[in-house]
Amino acid sequence: MLVINYYMEYQKAIAILKSLLDKHPLSAEEKEAVMTAIGVLSWGSLAESKREEKKAKRDKSTQW
Repeated sequence: MLVINYYMEYQKAIAILKSLLDKHPLSAEEKEAVMTAIGVLSWGSLAESKREEKKAKRDKSTQW
């Protein structure tokens, strides 16, 4: 059973799930579940990068 550590980076988790799709025969329902998880992780990754971008912009604007 695959357990994703809470602190695992989104991209690493996505890569593991993609390899799971490639290496193991899954039912249609299982594939759909894995693809849903990949989608959720992708959105989480996007949100994290946006937060980092805003923080960097804020930090840059406060520099003299």
